[in-house]
Amino acid sequence: MKKTTLILAAMALISSQAYAGDNKGHQEKKHQCRSKDLNGDYVMYQAAVNKPDLNHTGRCEINISEGVLSGSCAFDPNVSGNPNFNGPVYGTATMHSNCSADMEIRFHPNPNAPDFAIVSEFDVQFTPDQQSLVGKFSNNFGVYGVTNGTRYSVDLPNDAAF
Repeated sequence: MKKTTLILAAMALISSQAYAGDNKGHQEKKHQCRSKDLNGDYVMYQAAVNKPDLNHTGRCEINISEGVLSGSCAFDPNVSGNPNFNGPVYGTATMHSNCSADMEIRFHPNPNAPDFAIVSEFDVQFTPDQQSLVGKFSNNFGVYGVTNGTRYSVDLPNDAAF
């Protein structure tokens, strides 16, 4: 019994020392994030936290290429059941070496007023493998909220999976 306890204690000590030596854990990167790491297709979800009367939630599919952002967003109907924006968006995106990114997404909610734009600023953090993000946003009308997203493939069919 003493021998078994001693072996288990030794194994626990060795494994704890091995873990302690790897203070970055399994998420250690081989390089800092670069601008080109931002290129790709993403699906993002947003939810306002300060305007419950707007029911400001939505889904965006965007592409980022060399810092240029384009795509489309669709917001859920408001609390009165009226439709919200559903259409094209554009903007810019910048990746930082610590895998945080700044994005500006613009859209024009009123086709009769093409100079009127909603401008949203996004402050996001990518995971070390740059496959997903989480963050916050605010816009020029005082709405702010949370966002999250992940990379996706535009080449995959949108059929029910089996």
